Amino acid sequence: MTNLIRWTPFSELDRLFDEDAFLPMVNRFGGPATDLYETNDAVIAEVSVPGINPKDVNVEIENNVLHIRAEHTSESEDKSKDYYRKEVRKGSFARSFALPAEVDAEKVEANYEKGILKIEMPKTEKAKPRKITVDIKE
Repeated sequence: MTNLIRWTPFSELDRLFDEDAFLPMVNRFGGPATDLYETNDAVIAEVSVPGINPKDVNVEIENNVLHIRAEHTSESEDKSKDYYRKEVRKGSFARSFALPAEVDAEKVEANYEKGILKIEMPKTEKAKPRKITVDIKE
């Protein structure tokens, strides 16, 4: 006897949300989703870390590489819950990013608001764009 598998439009949609395929706050590398961008004066990282105590986050800059590490632990797992799906992750993560410009590590500021860790890293003077005026000789 053969097992028939029936295709429905919903079976493709179900595959999209299968297991770990769709985790909005975690990227495919296992760490938190991060936006990294630069302005004329700074390089900025915005890291999604909801539910993590900001005191447990370690931010370092070494050789123009940003390192972000944290430990996300829970008091104890509730064994009385009969989970249908368990996607909230516990444990540690570490992410590192090569910065696109040289930054002044002494002036870096990190702020945490509404689950977003924002790290502002001012560029060094030599890394900032400089406008050069053109002398016109007649």
